[in-house]
Amino acid sequence: MSEQRDRAPSVKYQTPLRAAQRDLTRSRIVNAARNLFYDQHFDTATMDEIASAAGLRRSTLYLHYKDKSDILLEVITEYGAKATGILATLPGPDPTLAQIEGWVRKVARFIAKERVPLSIILEVRRKHAYAAVLDRLTDALLESLGGNNDGLRNVTGPQADPVRRARALMLLQELTYACEIYLEDRSDACGRALLEVAAEDFHAFLTRAKSPGTAN
Repeated sequence: MSEQRDRAPSVKYQTPLRAAQRDLTRSRIVNAARNLFYDQHFDTATMDEIASAAGLRRSTLYLHYKDKSDILLEVITEYGAKATGILATLPGPDPTLAQIEGWVRKVARFIAKERVPLSIILEVRRKHAYAAVLDRLTDALLESLGGNNDGLRNVTGPQADPVRRARALMLLQELTYACEIYLEDRSDACGRALLEVAAEDFHAFLTRAKSPGTAN
């Protein structure tokens, strides 16, 4: 038994060098493309510009991604993984208003760090592009809100109550808008008030959802 343990490779050496190099190259490409999509807009950025910004040959870029839409999907996926993690920290099952206010400020700090991918996602959504991918992202975000709260659980999928889904979706959009306006000028009283109102609306929704006989 000890002999087998001695021969077992260390976990950190299980990833081949080539796979690590591939991951590093793809990361360089996604980072370069993300900045270009933000600075020049997704529609106008080209694969040649992405390759140049990443410091790669065009042929190397195409070894990893077939087109810029393929890279955009990676940007959306990366953002979604981070965003769902943050939204899932919504306190529950009976959060106080103060707890929700603290969570809203946490979300605002997250959006401040992730404004580039969020801006790209909002841009392509406004143009009604990549609807299926963005709908899946929205469902993932809504599902993450229900992690600690029954009132925000089961608001996705064909069996979801359309009214509850609509209310959850409006709360998510309100939260995003409030954070965006607040981050434009953190000293602005209206921006701070928007965060407070978003917190109050989340609290009211969750309180109402917990009350027996109360419509959602």
